[in-house]
Amino acid sequence: LRHETPSRAIAFARFMEITPAAEAASDKPFSFSAADTARVAKKLSWHTGKAAWTFGTSFLLLVVPLIIQLHREEQMMALEQEQLSVLNSGGAAASSEPAK
Repeated sequence: LRHETPSRAIAFARFMEITPAAEAASDKPFSFSAADTARVAKKLSWHTGKAAWTFGTSFLLLVVPLIIQLHREEQMMALEQEQLSVLNSGGAAASSEPAK
């Protein structure tokens, strides 16, 4: 281990010391310029547009096919129910007719 001189240790301690910035000590309020506001609005609209595009594309690729498939299954179930009702009513009508 190396022995440090006191002046080096003090210099290191001063280097590591956290001091507030000169601007932070001032009492004037923080304000945005029109250019800052425009830049933030532009970035916000850009990122909002990217997020909307990502959401819309994901919705089209993942959710719309699921909705279409569920609708097809619902139509098939309705068709099967209709066929069963026709078969049941047709079978009842045929058995109630008198034999010749």
